[in-house]
Amino acid sequence: MFLFGRILQLATFVLEVFVLVLMGRHQLYRKFPLFTSYIAYVAVQTVVRSVFLSNPLVYYYIYWSGEPGAFLLRILAVHESFMHVFRSFYLLRWFRILLPTAIGAALITSGLIAYMHPAHGTPVAAAIIGAAGTAQYIVLAISLLFFLLVSVLRVPWRIHEYRIVLGFGLSALAISFAGSVRSEFGTKFEALSRMLPGVAYLLTLVIWLTAVRHPPSKTAELSDEQFSPEALIREARRHLRVIRSLLHRGRNLA
Repeated sequence: MFLFGRILQLATFVLEVFVLVLMGRHQLYRKFPLFTSYIAYVAVQTVVRSVFLSNPLVYYYIYWSGEPGAFLLRILAVHESFMHVFRSFYLLRWFRILLPTAIGAALITSGLIAYMHPAHGTPVAAAIIGAAGTAQYIVLAISLLFFLLVSVLRVPWRIHEYRIVLGFGLSALAISFAGSVRSEFGTKFEALSRMLPGVAYLLTLVIWLTAVRHPPSKTAELSDEQFSPEALIREARRHLRVIRSLLHRGRNLA
């Protein structure tokens, strides 16, 4: 397990550096400053954590002390790509307020509950762990909403944003699944719950690498200007009417 962890840490760091190099070459850091900040942050984290990988106690404190910055940047980075594609939504005042408020409320609530009722460790550590777990569900929810809206509203393909969000969603799903396995089965599948997030993140980096190797496309940037907030809402309402019609028919048949 220790050797596998070392290999995984090395492979992760190499891919993170490649992602940063390609983003610098294509100047993608200008378009995705938050995503670039996230990759740089976790690259530094990878180096620091690898130094203490053989010392579980020190590694635990190093890991969780750096996690608040990581999960906040993770949320901001996936939201950055969401905002690029659905920037028309942000012309709606209620949407600009609703999404950040919901995210902030979820993080604060989970952190406070864990702080007041720590299941293990100190209250501060419990609050960080609780907020980090909630952050994964937030990233997963934003990713699912992203692809649902893309499918429903038939938004044109955007290679950078789509693959960035896909990577975040895959990583969040793996971490959430591993946490559920650990919670449900304890140490019975400990190897799976420990290895799955790292392997999934490695795959995520490969997905991001395939995205950032492409320079920005001006055509793609202009392709969503046709979507006004009103047009998007009309399209969403049309799909909702279809769903309500199907549900109504289902009730009648029942």
